[in-house]
Amino acid sequence: MKNKLRKSVVLLGDIAGLYLALFLLMVLRYGPNWKTNWDIHLRPFSLTFMLWILILYGTYLYETRFLRFGIETLRAIGTAVAVSVIASITAFYIFPPGLIYPRRNMVLFAVIFTIMITLWRWSFYKAAGSKIKTNLIFIGGGKEVEELNEYFDNHIELGYNNKGEVGHLLENIETLKQKIKEDEVRLIVVNGREHERFAKHLFPLLASGATVIELGEFYERVTGKVSLETFSDLWFIKNLENINANVYRIAKKSMDTVIGALGTVLYLLLFTPIALIIKVDSPGRAIFKQKRVGKNNEEFMMYKFRTMKALGKDGSAEVNGAQWAREYDSRVTRVGNFLRSSRLDELPQFWNILRGDMSFVGPRPERPEFVEKLTHEIPYYNMRHLVRPGLTGWAQINFPYGDSVDDARAKLQYEIYYAKKLSIALDMAIILKTIRTVITRQGQ
Repeated sequence: MKNKLRKSVVLLGDIAGLYLALFLLMVLRYGPNWKTNWDIHLRPFSLTFMLWILILYGTYLYETRFLRFGIETLRAIGTAVAVSVIASITAFYIFPPGLIYPRRNMVLFAVIFTIMITLWRWSFYKAAGSKIKTNLIFIGGGKEVEELNEYFDNHIELGYNNKGEVGHLLENIETLKQKIKEDEVRLIVVNGREHERFAKHLFPLLASGATVIELGEFYERVTGKVSLETFSDLWFIKNLENINANVYRIAKKSMDTVIGALGTVLYLLLFTPIALIIKVDSPGRAIFKQKRVGKNNEEFMMYKFRTMKALGKDGSAEVNGAQWAREYDSRVTRVGNFLRSSRLDELPQFWNILRGDMSFVGPRPERPEFVEKLTHEIPYYNMRHLVRPGLTGWAQINFPYGDSVDDARAKLQYEIYYAKKLSIALDMAIILKTIRTVITRQGQ
């Protein structure tokens, strides 16, 4: 399937989705009288649909060189829908009074269409993903390029074909342009840190029809994490400048308050039966508490249902100092295995969320002993503490169980990615995948 044909199919699907969403809106809102209201709404909505398509185009949702379904796509859809709703409501106020009434129909329409376009894009990418190929070349090598090549081999469904690596920009830029033409290269990935002084030589490549992208940004888009090679004092200053953005912070706090309150109610309802089976299964307290490091390195007491044998005097499973829990840890009890796989052991942490110690989504809080060790062994490890820790997080849904310094280093890449990309859309994606993990009982 060629690029133009793919764009046309996606466009037609989006247009169909707009009208199907309008039809569903009429049926839901007006029931048996939907046809009369359909005639009233069809013309003004059709006029705004042209605006919606333009906005979808403006958010690069028809850019087939990055036709991959992921958080970037979801974020782009959310942005496009939000802008389209604002633009449409504004247009309705400009139109003759009473043309669209009630105007809250547009809000309901936006919800329906968001579901429609998400399902449509996911279905299309699923069906056409194996047929979508993107030829690319790298200008400048390095560890990141090696990682990406290995990632391409392990994820052939992404469809990236590496057509070669150029260690240095060629003196004859025409030779490079010829290679791009012959190999039908659609993407040029540049290691900007090594080739900043050659940037001006890249300008002629922009006319080749290929997209030029910086290596670090491409690495993040493909892997969903930040390369350790990019970390520097300046990088954190430039990329985490919006970490305390007021709009996101207020929305996040509101969401945490609601989730924390509902989760605490559930915790209180289930406390007695869960505590009883824990006590029957093994001696020790039902609730286990432990110091963890939170936002800005402030320590707090985190609570959870006990899942391990109480071996130490303090009721912990440790007798010789702090140690990592392992994936198949012999200290875990029979009931503990069930509580971990179902994530029920985490229920008491809703109280931590309600108190403000934690957020529902964020990096998992570590113990002070481990933080001290990891801070000395992993550069910029403490940067993860700029974000409030969470019950679930981007690293948890993308990385398997970790029990070593190397695992902590790998998880840090996802945690810094989360800190850089903070958004409600990303939080919702994490929550949805966490729910799927709980349902399939893949927890630890």
